[in-house]
Amino acid sequence: MVAKVGHVIGVAPNQFLMVLPDEYEGLGAVTGVNKLTGDPPAGADKINLQAAVNSGKIFHVRISYKVGTKRKTAKLIVDQSHIGGALGGLTGKTFRGQTILGAVIPSHVSFG
Repeated sequence: MVAKVGHVIGVAPNQFLMVLPDEYEGLGAVTGVNKLTGDPPAGADKINLQAAVNSGKIFHVRISYKVGTKRKTAKLIVDQSHIGGALGGLTGKTFRGQTILGAVIPSHVSFG
């Protein structure tokens, strides 16, 4: 079980706080999700996952990686302003100690 910690999502002045699993290490530049260190940014409100998805502030991205010979998948969240670069930018990064092979937006998500 991965511990859940506070994260800052987005870029100023449109930042908000969420409690997420501590699995975004090294992915912050691509996803816009960074671990909270110190005090939260001024004006950043706390929001839950479902409300953030429904309001279009974040999107789910499904990544795939290999453990041995088995292909595994996981869902990550990506800030709205980072979605364009995240799909290609996540490939080659490390997640759970393994290299990410690809990232896609699940087909049931639609933009606007």
